[in-house]
Amino acid sequence: MVLVLGASLYLVRLSGKDVSKVKSGEDYWAETGLGPAALEDLLQDQTCGSSERYFLACANAILTVANRYNLSLNLQGELVPVHEALSADMSSEKKQLEPWKEYFTSHTAKATQISFLKAWEQLKAEYIKPKQSSMMVGLGLNGFISVFRDPHTYFMPVNQFQEVISRADSRSVTLGITLGSHKGQYVVRKLTEGSPAKASGIQKGDVLISINGTPVKGLMQPRVSELLKGEVGDVVRIRVERDGETLKFRLRRQEITVATVSTRVIEGIKPIAVIGINKFARGACEKVKESLEIVKRSHVRGLLLDLRDNPGGQMEEAACIASLFVGPENKIFEVRYLDPSKKAEVFYGGEEKHFDMPMAVLVNAASASASEIVAGALRDLNRAVLVGERTFGKGSFQEGEYWSQNKKIALFETKGFYYLPSGRSPQMKGLEPDVAVNFEEISVVREAEQFINPLRAPERQVRAMAQSMSSSECLDLEDGSSSDDLQLTKARQVLFCTKAVARAGL
Repeated sequence: MVLVLGASLYLVRLSGKDVSKVKSGEDYWAETGLGPAALEDLLQDQTCGSSERYFLACANAILTVANRYNLSLNLQGELVPVHEALSADMSSEKKQLEPWKEYFTSHTAKATQISFLKAWEQLKAEYIKPKQSSMMVGLGLNGFISVFRDPHTYFMPVNQFQEVISRADSRSVTLGITLGSHKGQYVVRKLTEGSPAKASGIQKGDVLISINGTPVKGLMQPRVSELLKGEVGDVVRIRVERDGETLKFRLRRQEITVATVSTRVIEGIKPIAVIGINKFARGACEKVKESLEIVKRSHVRGLLLDLRDNPGGQMEEAACIASLFVGPENKIFEVRYLDPSKKAEVFYGGEEKHFDMPMAVLVNAASASASEIVAGALRDLNRAVLVGERTFGKGSFQEGEYWSQNKKIALFETKGFYYLPSGRSPQMKGLEPDVAVNFEEISVVREAEQFINPLRAPERQVRAMAQSMSSSECLDLEDGSSSDDLQLTKARQVLFCTKAVARAGL
């Protein structure tokens, strides 16, 4: 599962309970009763020093937990303030662990003397509150297996999965801020319409300095995300830097419902429709079908499918949506298992074609998983062009089952990879757009740069891909309309150029 850094926290509405009450991650983990022994068994000194992979896994387990308390670890195994961390940039697992990997390689004897178990005992005694204990153990376990197994195998409370992750709605308590990074700093990449952040005057490109007085530079993304979370009505103090000036904002968290699918028409000489998919939740395909009926009555000349910042979701919905544009007979994706005894499975969407006009797909670095499947399949099948940034690069899939040691916790294990009609998997590489329109100053840490041991998908039977286009091959649209959304503007331009229409199979 790919998480895009933001300020969202999903509500769980329970009968007879205050609808504004947020059930936190701590609450879900506390319900599992997970004890510290599960992590301590992995942090034994002899185990952690037995190999580089074990060493880095133990380090990541401790660093993941310590960062929640604005702490890090030095080479003597001592807890230190986060600004004294070995890595000046701790925005990703890879950047955090690179100096530890170098130290193990060059000073193996000294490295194996570091006691991660001792550091854990100090965290447990001096920092972790009783209510937080199960969650911190869970975070430590996930930090360990991210390195030792793979970055996408993880533990999660069963109740949290059932009540939050698998739900179709997108109701959340949010400030409406999505962050990227630039030169080791967190930068506002996107603002949710109708959100407190948007209303307050925070702007895209603002550099985030602190949240409620806590400096964010040097903190890992999950920690920054936690600082942004809270309950309805809470006031959050945000400091940002803009053009060399420090600005202060007071935001009040509110409940916002973000539609799974949104539709709008942009008028002009050649009017177009824009269908945005926030995530591939249950029922998304039916909603897209409804949107296409509206689009067809609007007499548009083309369509932009906006999958930017879409982290994925239900693959069945993704296949269904893709088939709305290519018909039921075309293969959308294939699943290949790591287990060689399991045969590959081919997936078709099964829907009749509902739209046959020119179309382009908007993608960015936070378009992941099911988003990459839809975008890649539509391009492979010569139905659409891709405009924007190289996508995240998440092409693996996980299957969950009850953890043998605690039935209130699910273990989601990586079982294999998705492959596009061309035979390529987006895993690690992502999808390169046909027309690149990048946020050069604000980046998202992609799959390949995020983890110390990223997954690679084996490639075979790959057919040649169509060549990328240059945006200079298309004429500018001059219909009097303007937008500060450069990617959308360029996609409108590309939509009606000769080569784009040819790529759309028309």
